[in-house]
This record gives sequence, structure tokens and C-alpha cells, in this order.
Amino acid sequence: MITVLTFLLGALAFLVSVPVLVLLGQVLLAYLPARAQPAAAWTRPQVAVLVPAHDEASIIGATLASLVPQLQAGDRLLVVADNCSDDTARRAEEGGAEVVVRQDALRRGKGYALDFGMRHLAADPRQVVIIVDADCRAEKGALEQLARRCAQSGRPVQALYLMKAPAGAGLKVQVAEFAWRVKNLVRPRGWARVGLPCQLMGSGMAFPWQDLAAVDLA
Repeated sequence: MITVLTFLLGALAFLVSVPVLVLLGQVLLAYLPARAQPAAAWTRPQVAVLVPAHDEASIIGATLASLVPQLQAGDRLLVVADNCSDDTARRAEEGGAEVVVRQDALRRGKGYALDFGMRHLAADPRQVVIIVDADCRAEKGALEQLARRCAQSGRPVQALYLMKAPAGAGLKVQVAEFAWRVKNLVRPRGWARVGLPCQLMGSGMAFPWQDLAAVDLA
């Protein structure tokens, strides 16, 4: 006869096993052949690239160097220098970006910076907004693919967003790199193999203007 304790332990074991089985399923599905993708929209829409930056003077130049060559006529590249205590704003201007400075000691964080940037862009918006963190590098062709796919689908699009450990990094950083790859590559690829969407990852995200403008980012 099944006791209450046995039943509760069995129920607990089942609940614990669900996320493990989901992860296992995603990993196995990731090995399936890629689903055929429709051809990207022929016309690339104009984009606004929005870069929130807090004390990123040491690396903002490299980030912008990966973005500026991918811009086309009519695009905008906006850096929000948010509550910075260094010369992020000057470095961003030197890197070819349009820059707005935000100082608010009470309302701090990425959401407030993005909201500030969106309100600035609203005076002259673009069809697609692409968010790139100030410590990221955009590979060649990234903006092109994001913009075209977003325009074609009319939905948010997430780029592959990976972290790379520097040469000689310790075991902890190497494990973090591996975990990041599982989370942002393997698991989303598994869902993609069966036509399911992936999560938004915070950077490398493209949105139709009207969708992002309707969200209270702050």
C-alpha cells in the first residue's frame, strides 16, 4: 500500500526530474539536422543600434569598431552613456556613435538606459532596433542578418550570443564559458530544431520598432 510519504517523495522526484529531462531533450534535439529557413527579406531595413554603456571607456571603442562598418546609409548608432564616472561618452563619440548622456542616481540599471535611448530615438525612429551591450563584439554580417530576419518575420530576433574566455583563463572562467555555450547555443538550437522559439538573451536582439516602443523598458 502506497503511503502518503512514498507518494510525496515520488511527486518530489518527478518535479525535480522535469527540468533535467527538458535539458536532456534540448541537448538531444540539437543534434537533429537544421530546419530549412526561408530566404531572408531582400530589402534590408534601416536600423537603429542601441548600445547602453556604464563605465565602458576601456572597451567601447572595440565594440563600436565592430558595428560601424556594418552600418548603411540612414542607420543610427546610439550610445547611452549611463551614470558614467569615466570618459565613455567621449570615447563613443570618437568611435563614430551618436551619444546621449544620462545621469540619475536613483534610477539605475540597463532598463532605464534603454528607455532613455528609445525616447531619444523616437524623434527619428528606424524600422528595426538592435540592442548590443557595450562589452560585445558583433561579427561581420550580424546586423544585416538580424535586420532582414526581423523585418521578414515581424518578430524579435536573437543572435547567437557567446562568451569567450581569454587565453590562460582559470578553470572557473572556462567552466562559465562552457555553461554559457550550453545555455545560449545548445538549448536554443534544440528548440529551434522543432520550431520552438528561444529566449531573449540581453544582447544581440533585434525588434520591430513598434513592438519595442510599446514596452515600458524602465
